[in-house]
Parts: sequence; C-alpha cells; structure tokens
Amino acid sequence: MGIFTDGRESKILKEERERVDRERLEKLTAQAKRGLVAFADTGAALEEIQRDELWRLKAPTWAEWCRDTLGLTDRRVNQLMEAARTAKTLREAGCSLPSSERVARELAGLKPEEAVEVWKEATADDPQPTASKVAKVARKKKPKKAGRKPAIAKPVSLRVPGAAVRIVPRKNGFTGIIAALEHALEVARQREQESSKKAA
Repeated sequence: MGIFTDGRESKILKEERERVDRERLEKLTAQAKRGLVAFADTGAALEEIQRDELWRLKAPTWAEWCRDTLGLTDRRVNQLMEAARTAKTLREAGCSLPSSERVARELAGLKPEEAVEVWKEATADDPQPTASKVAKVARKKKPKKAGRKPAIAKPVSLRVPGAAVRIVPRKNGFTGIIAALEHALEVARQREQESSKKAA
C-alpha cells in the first residue's frame, strides 16, 4: 500500500489517536488530582492538559472542565500552573523549591531572573520562608501599580425651605459643594432674569 490510505484506515488512526489522548487525559487528570499538594507536578500536568487542549475530550470549555473534573475554578487552576512555572524556573536555576504553591505564587509576575533573585534573598536566612516573607521581598522588585484615582464625591441632597437641592459631582471641574452651589445660584439668577425680561 502506498502513501494514500482509504477512509476506513484513517478512521482507525483517528480512533486510535483519540484513545491514546483519552488515556493521557486520564493519567494527567489523576496526577493533577493526586498532586494538589505537590503543586509543581500538578501545575505541569494541568499546563499540558490546557496546552494540548485535552480537556476538549470531556468538556466544551476550559472553565467547565476545571469545575467539573477538578472542582476548581479556572482562575485557581491558572494559579497552580503559574506556581508550577515558578517552581520550574527555580529548579532550572539550581534553587530549592518553595514548600507550597502559596509561597511560589508570591513570585508570580516577576521576570524569571527576578524570581530567582527574590527567592535567593528570601531563603538567605531561612531555607523555607513563609509566603508573607517572600511577598515582602518580592514587593521590592514588582513594578509599582499606578496610584488610585481620587474618588468622585457622592451625590449630596440638601433640604431648603420649599425645595430640595441635589448636587451630583462630575469627573471634570467639580471643586466642592459650596462652589457648585454658588455657581448654581448664579445660573439660577441669570435664568430668572431672562424669564422676567421675556414676561415683561
């Protein structure tokens, strides 16, 4: 037989490939479930399942597979994968591994060389530092987030004889309640003058 195959043979190959992928999925899923404590192996198994899209054999979306198969949110699974990548970086640099996924996660968001540097600094006096200690060292390296924008003041309602006045601050140009009231009073006087001129 040559290069060409009939439809029956390609169907057999496809079924065989799917059988192999199903076995692989089962093996990797078992490893992930068994190894939720061994975060590095767990994250690596999950990353392979995601990368090769093996989850499609059992669920229509990654999030559903995570929820239905592992009982975890996809966000939590992504955290496990990130921690595994961090552990791999540390292992390749010849460093000891963090004692837990929680500790490793504190190095997330750092460049690999920065993660190694932070880990070495954090383990200088304690071979298994806590997550808070690693976070403290990592904060020095992580880029500072932009400061919070000042909050816009909440609307204010004032009761005056015969009326209620509501001030709704806007993003642009709000300088304070008194300034807003003074400006509103000025606008009200102008409108009143205009309407009295029209009436006369």
